[in-house]
Amino acid sequence: MRTNVSFRLRVIALATTLLLNPLVAFGKRNTDVVVMNNGDRLTGEIKKLENGILYVETNYFSGSIGLDWLQVERVQSTGNYQITLKDGSRVEGTITRAKSALEGADFVIHADSGDRFAASSDIIEIHPQKRSFWSQVTGDVDLGYSFTSGNKQTSFNFGTTANYLSTKYFGSTSFTSNVSGQSGGNQTNLAEAQMLDGVFITRNSIVIGLADLLHSSQQDIKLRATFGGGYGHYFIHSNHQNLLWTSGVAYTNEEFESTEGTAAQSAEAFLGAQYQLFHFDRYSLHAQTLFYPGLTDAPRFRLTTNLGFSIKIAGRFHTKVQFLDNFDSHPPFNTKRNEFGISNSLGWTF
Repeated sequence: MRTNVSFRLRVIALATTLLLNPLVAFGKRNTDVVVMNNGDRLTGEIKKLENGILYVETNYFSGSIGLDWLQVERVQSTGNYQITLKDGSRVEGTITRAKSALEGADFVIHADSGDRFAASSDIIEIHPQKRSFWSQVTGDVDLGYSFTSGNKQTSFNFGTTANYLSTKYFGSTSFTSNVSGQSGGNQTNLAEAQMLDGVFITRNSIVIGLADLLHSSQQDIKLRATFGGGYGHYFIHSNHQNLLWTSGVAYTNEEFESTEGTAAQSAEAFLGAQYQLFHFDRYSLHAQTLFYPGLTDAPRFRLTTNLGFSIKIAGRFHTKVQFLDNFDSHPPFNTKRNEFGISNSLGWTF
């Protein structure tokens, strides 16, 4: 009888341990080692290197710790990663950072094709090589609201972005919505969804596909659908800034509220630029502009601008100020040429 009781107690104790310690239950890797320049040593799991910050998750901190990559002296990990280098190369393998016999090459990628040596300052991104597509998606969600009692004016804005990157493909999707109005007055709203996907053909060159859907009550646009394709090239790709330019041709179909049932179609060229600036764990700047000169309806041209500045608050939370502008030099049916707005929101990064 005592033997059965003792056995049951051991089973309960083991089950409780597994439930309370997910690292044991799920076999989570906890053997990666990071040593800082000042001698501090961390043991845990390397999550990623992004925007000059190395994220490490340990047993004794809640969430991931962000480390300045330039202050890291040594790294050792058994996990498989996807590594992006400054020259545009994308390599898969395990990683080690330590002093090497090769001058200026303190980072080693152990790939199937053999070891590759590089300077740690040339390592732009490190991401775990995961099985599922969704586990490799990163992005953010932003939400803002304001109310003025004097004229009972309200404003609501929502935005989200999602990004995917592999050794051959990349994808970026964004959605923005702004609604404002006041008691006894008209309500204005804007909604835009944009998708930019690409395939790397060289280290820094890509073939891209572009899709943009816009609804704007101020410009009387029921739906403007733009689809295009072209070429892009990274002029700058580092731990602190990126600069990508794109060019190509697009087809646009427009429907307007005041002329329901009538659509305007046109062929356009496009020329664009995307710029990102990062400062270690403090702020980031994202700017995008797209210029659409008309081909079938020249001299008409369109210009869209999106500028966002984010400041980190704590953990994965940030506050963002965003500027949006849509300009049309010769809008059909004499609708409004320009709409712009500034918003402030609270956001979360995933």
